[in-house]
Amino acid sequence: MQYKINVNSIVVERSSMTISINGEFIDPTINPKFLSTPKVILYFENGKEDRRIPMVLRFRDITYIDGKCMFSGEYSYRLDYVFWKTRGMGLPFSMYFNLSFADFYAEKIKVDMNPEFFEQDKNFFTLTPNGNHIDITSRPERIVRRRRLASFVGAINTVLKFFALIFSFTLIPLFILEGLLTFTGFTSMPKKISSENKLKRLASYVISRCATVSRESFTMDRYKRNLIRKKYKHKRHKAVQPNKITFFSARREELSGNFEFVYNKLKDDKNLDIQFLYNTKSFRYMTRKEIDEFTEACATSKVIILDEYTPQIHLIDLKPETKLVQLWHACGAFKTFGFTRLGKPKGSPQATRMHRSYDYVTVSSEYCKKCHSEGFGINTDNIVPTGIARTDIFFDEEYKANFRKQFFKEHPTFKGKKIILFAPTFRGDLKASARYPMELFDLNEVCETLGEDYAVIIKHHPFITEEHPIPAEYTDRVIDLSASTEINDLLFVSDIIISDYSSLIFEASLLNKPMLFYAYDLQQYIKSRDFYFDFKLYIPGKICTSLYTLLQAILNEDFETEKIERFRNMFFDDLDGKSSERIAQLIYKCLEEKA
Repeated sequence: MQYKINVNSIVVERSSMTISINGEFIDPTINPKFLSTPKVILYFENGKEDRRIPMVLRFRDITYIDGKCMFSGEYSYRLDYVFWKTRGMGLPFSMYFNLSFADFYAEKIKVDMNPEFFEQDKNFFTLTPNGNHIDITSRPERIVRRRRLASFVGAINTVLKFFALIFSFTLIPLFILEGLLTFTGFTSMPKKISSENKLKRLASYVISRCATVSRESFTMDRYKRNLIRKKYKHKRHKAVQPNKITFFSARREELSGNFEFVYNKLKDDKNLDIQFLYNTKSFRYMTRKEIDEFTEACATSKVIILDEYTPQIHLIDLKPETKLVQLWHACGAFKTFGFTRLGKPKGSPQATRMHRSYDYVTVSSEYCKKCHSEGFGINTDNIVPTGIARTDIFFDEEYKANFRKQFFKEHPTFKGKKIILFAPTFRGDLKASARYPMELFDLNEVCETLGEDYAVIIKHHPFITEEHPIPAEYTDRVIDLSASTEINDLLFVSDIIISDYSSLIFEASLLNKPMLFYAYDLQQYIKSRDFYFDFKLYIPGKICTSLYTLLQAILNEDFETEKIERFRNMFFDDLDGKSSERIAQLIYKCLEEKA
């Protein structure tokens, strides 16, 4: 595949670099209905860290014609937030371009870094084009001075806000009177204040009026954030215990998943002090006791192990001798997440520290390293392809046999049938807005078309709280296990997997299970969420865009299973059931590391 990329302009003002590019790919297979999207990655390295940041390319600036894809993009990046671990060292660094499209991928591509328009003030950063890259040097004393000035301005604002807050308190009697008038209908209550309890409505109204006058937000979220920081600062003087390991989960309430498999490899070592903290609440709902336990663990643990994005941990600066290990829950690298979503709806802003505190992240293959490095905003070498601990169960024949036996004991009508596992992901941006259009998987049509030889297990994403409607006449061969049963276990009794964009497909590939992808909204999903690889090229099964074509594929056994092996080899380096052992070795390495 041929490509060309041009750097049109670079403008540096203070610590912000605005870069504008355009380019094109040339290949006879490209057509107006092409679903692949070009991806341009700004690649930075300073000798100690590297960083991959996506160049924001908007869909309106991507054009497909026969044999050609043309694209352009412009975005502003904060150079002082490129690196995290080494941000205070003032190290010189270089910027390259990485480029991918369909099945093409190249790092540090050849591109002329001398743009037509190049403007910089050199007060904070100096950019020097050098062949296919730009060398960047910083003036750390200017950056520090600017941060101190920002801190000073922030302190002045805090003082002004304090006096505004005091003034707002003197107006509380007036605000109470205003609130009482809303009960008479003389004035109206703001729509966002909707509690049925009159006293709560009045209190909310007074608080909102004080917040408006003082320009200070009175929220439990902000209070708990400050409390976590304050508690940790108070406990930070405590010594780190060299053998203490804390497992902290924000996604589960008991020992299970990756944690359980790794713990089983560590539990017999009597020299280790291992503790577990589970808290699936938003941190705004954490009690003082829970905050005390969390901050105590952060201050005294040598190793902290996570299994999900945990906002509490990123509110504080862990001590250098404490190592933070993320056992990311998903296999492979599928839907974009974290910093890869820069510029997209609900995407993470570049300046946030979200995910960037990790010392190590475990992934399933070498291929995944660059994807997770980009998504987490951390050094590629800190991504370790140990494999995913919970996949060890896929190599345990005794466990699989026992689960099958127990399942058919509980669901005897499923025995002897071809079992379909329907496990789609949710639609929507967040948990609160999560949904799935269940009418598009109409069980009347499914059961009537497939006949009595088939049975169906429904397993919706945990964010979906609504039950899938099951017709009464089909309850003997359709069950909804969304609220119970580990989804991996269900793979052991399933003959066919129907999904869309769920990472379940990685685990299914380990069992060589036939897969169908009910992707009725593929083009829309690519625009809103996108993937780390080309969906149509790499997905390990047949894509269906309607229920009719989905059911016909099942009846005709048209699964395109020949795609599974390539997919599995791409996302799993080791197929030996020893991922937990490798992760345990990584943890022991962390215990031995110095600050």
